[in-house]
Amino acid sequence: MNRIKPKKHLGQHFLISKNVIEKIVDEIDILQEDTIVEIGPGTGALTEEILLRNPKILYAIEIDTTVYPILEEKFSKYANFKLIKSDFFDVNLYELISDEEKIKLVGNLPYNVASLMIIDCGFKLDILEFCVFMIQKEVAEKLIAKPKTKDYTFLSVFIQTFFDVKYIMSVPARFFNPPPKVTSAVVKLTPKQNIAISNVKKYKNFISHLFQNRRKMIKSKIEEEMLNKAGVSPNLRAEELSVEDFIRIFEVVENDDR
Repeated sequence: MNRIKPKKHLGQHFLISKNVIEKIVDEIDILQEDTIVEIGPGTGALTEEILLRNPKILYAIEIDTTVYPILEEKFSKYANFKLIKSDFFDVNLYELISDEEKIKLVGNLPYNVASLMIIDCGFKLDILEFCVFMIQKEVAEKLIAKPKTKDYTFLSVFIQTFFDVKYIMSVPARFFNPPPKVTSAVVKLTPKQNIAISNVKKYKNFISHLFQNRRKMIKSKIEEEMLNKAGVSPNLRAEELSVEDFIRIFEVVENDDR
């Protein structure tokens, strides 16, 4: 740990609790045929525990050039370790697997881009077995939030449309170096089966549009005729709609042939 200084601009907080690391890796449930992709390995604390459990391969995606020599030296004896020197958003995960294979995606996500990374997972449902992420507790609470609560946002609806979300545990700041100013949490996102949404980008923009001016009734954004067809009261606000309501309204709007 003393060889590398966490970088604030990359949102780095290195996990140093062996107990928490083991619990996270337990949740990944590593099998010998697994392809695991870790986002932001940092100094390799989580990476090491994953490799000890012998997956088929572990790809570690890291943007910070200063940790490359540390990771390469630390894991040089592992033939199933591959370091990808890149920004996560520049990596094509589809190129890391062959047909029919799935990825277990894990990581202690940088706080400054965690939400964007989680949203990006909604576009890769067909290759994800599940995701296990350490994120800011505040973001984790949005992922599991219910309608009519302050934490229920665009992110809640988008992620709950495509994933079953499990809140695994809270992680206090003292388990990190440096300690963040907030509590963290570990969540598991498992893709739902038989999702009706075919155009994920369009659906994402649709939810985002409805959550703008969230206190306005949805009839100000969607024609009442369509809302009635979807079985949703025009006088409700976005924050009062269930995930199923959003899906039904979207399908009505999408199938409108006027």
